[in-house]
This record gives sequence, C-alpha cells and structure tokens, in this order.
Amino acid sequence: MLSLVFFSGFVQANEKSPKMVLGWLESTRLMSSGMRIKTKLDPGAKTSSIQATNLKYITRGKDTYVAFDFTDENLDTGKSETHRLEGKLMREVVIKRHGAKNVTRPVVAMEFCLYHQVYKAEFSLANRGKFNYSILLGRSFLSKVALVDSSEIFLSKPYCEGNSFIQDALE
Repeated sequence: MLSLVFFSGFVQANEKSPKMVLGWLESTRLMSSGMRIKTKLDPGAKTSSIQATNLKYITRGKDTYVAFDFTDENLDTGKSETHRLEGKLMREVVIKRHGAKNVTRPVVAMEFCLYHQVYKAEFSLANRGKFNYSILLGRSFLSKVALVDSSEIFLSKPYCEGNSFIQDALE
C-alpha cells in the first residue's frame, strides 16, 4: 500500500493523468462485433495486434479500409464466432523477424471497450492463430491509459453501454 501512495504522489507531481491498473490478461469488447474477448496486455510489444484472416482492401473516396475475418470465443456466450470486420487503413508496418523474411502488415483503427471506456486505437492485422490470445494491446496504447500488474488477471470487465464518448488513442 505504501508504494501506491508514493506512486500517486509521483503522478500528481508530474501532472499526468492517473492511469488504471490492469492485469496482464483482461477482457475487451470489440464494438463492431459486440464480442467480449480475452485480451493480452503486453507492454513489451510496441504495436497492438488483432487476429485477421482473408484481408481485402477497400477504397472509399480518398480513404482505404481493410476488411478481415476475426474469429475467437465470445466470453459472453462461450461459443466461437467469426465476424467480418473492417477498419480504416492508417499505415503499414514492417515486422522484422529473426531468421525469416520481413513481413508488411496493415495497421487499422478499431474501436473497443476496456473497463468503462471506448477507445479508438491502431491494430496491426496478423494471423494470430498460433498465439493464445487473438487481441494484444501494446505499449503505444497502454502507455496512454494503463499500468499493467503482471501478477493479476481480469481486474476489469468491459461495460460501455450508453457511453458515446470515444477516447482517441491513435499513435
């Protein structure tokens, strides 16, 4: 408890907004699908990432969007669901892989609910089928809103019904 009091004073001294404390594993709600998903919080990863297969680029006026399939277990129903989602293309990122060729991935803006707030953040689209979690929140997002307690899981539950304010957390 003493360390929390000290940290609280540190935040005030630097005039930064207080950040919520979350575990390394939380649940988020994807606004475009309504699904509640297990989400890994990983300050070691720079960019957030989301499971995506069957990518298709779509041009609307001057903007480009990427449509993709997202599959995971909906924690509310306990059933696997697949949804066709899309996000505005923000940029492309080159992923450097040791011992393998670099990969270029699209980065899209997506809205999701974490705790009691809807956020708009950037996600690289990747086939995360070999990973345990289909959504990863990286430090570019986390550094703005949360501290991660690596000894905890599920400290929050997304509840954003009726909340029309979207916190912009784009990079």
